[in-house]
Amino acid sequence: MTKLQYINTQRLVLLCTALLWACACSAQTLGLVTFKSETYPFIHPERNEIVNADALNSFFDKLYVLKTQQNDKLNILQIGDSHIQADFISGQARSNFQREFGNGGRGLIVPLRVARTNEPFNYKTSSNTTWRSKRCVFVNDSLPIGMGGVTITTAADTAIINVTTFNYPPLNYSSTKVTLFYEKDPTAYDYRILDTAGNTLGTLSTATMSSYADVSATRLANPASTFKLVVEKTNEVQNNATIYGINLENDSNGVIYHSVGVNGAEAFQYARAVHFAEQTPALNPQLIIISLGTNEAQRRPIDKELNKTRLDSLVKQLQFYNPATPILLTTPPDSYISRKYYNMGVATMHESIVEYAKDNNLAVWDLFSLAGGYKSCYQWKKYGLLRSDGVHFNRKGYELQGNLMYEALIKAYNEYVSAGFR
Repeated sequence: MTKLQYINTQRLVLLCTALLWACACSAQTLGLVTFKSETYPFIHPERNEIVNADALNSFFDKLYVLKTQQNDKLNILQIGDSHIQADFISGQARSNFQREFGNGGRGLIVPLRVARTNEPFNYKTSSNTTWRSKRCVFVNDSLPIGMGGVTITTAADTAIINVTTFNYPPLNYSSTKVTLFYEKDPTAYDYRILDTAGNTLGTLSTATMSSYADVSATRLANPASTFKLVVEKTNEVQNNATIYGINLENDSNGVIYHSVGVNGAEAFQYARAVHFAEQTPALNPQLIIISLGTNEAQRRPIDKELNKTRLDSLVKQLQFYNPATPILLTTPPDSYISRKYYNMGVATMHESIVEYAKDNNLAVWDLFSLAGGYKSCYQWKKYGLLRSDGVHFNRKGYELQGNLMYEALIKAYNEYVSAGFR
């Protein structure tokens, strides 16, 4: 071999080595996501993590496939109280996920205005008639509770529910598929979906077969962000419309982030809801987030073990109906009691949730600790993030929490991808 041939051979070896190294680096960084939440002096960014994140590996794996291949939909379900009903926390997380991983649709909505309670800012419902309603907090009321945590019912065979979803560019929330969660028996009305011009977009019939109880779905003739859900009496036996929720999807691959929040809700009330857990598989969640504890912390006396038992009842039901779906618990943020006293009950609930997660090998996002722990509600109030009632936050405060939760999930996801666990 001549000296020139030797030099060329060495150059080829170095080039191949460099290419192999580049490919390895590319494979390692493929699918990684960059995100950094805003922060405040009282926030402890080093505590913003998912504890026992390995419990969420199946979710991270599906998220990685979605990020790198864009070939499917991925559903996340967050369950909570008034902090979630307003949808500012979950709405911020939804926007972040969908901008990064694709927008699969608005997800589950509940006609909360029709039920005469507050509704998220990103959709609007109304009706031409008055409906009787029930929140899951009223466990002794005979009206059943399903997927949405709030139920509406009427006997009027002329009832109409108007639905509008709002776009937040670049996110478009027009829908091409509507799934109705409702009391589906021979006495239930059928439904027709109309556009604003009165044209039929789809129909929902009690005679339609479904893999899940009390669920019917239809594809819309045209994408719609505004439509009418019209009750139809097609035989003499039908005499009621009882609705639990409406799931809205589009034809794109990406994340669908469902949120179910009920003012005043506690874990045991969701556990007692007759159709709630059994309907969750119809959303096909790849991750379930449980964000409860604020209302339990307002009770006196605080029973730490009772709250663990009640949380366990809800968790076990969700695991029974979704055996392959990981669950993430979140701790409640600090708050006042009676508007002006520091609430030690929140610290007790925080301990209950963290201990329960550890004992049951569940992942947990510890908002209470990362936001400063006991008495940190003073800091949230000082920086204009907490409302005057000392419990609820304003939109800016809630969106900060949504960003922090998303950041913690993305940090754990990036660690999963970088470690090459796939």
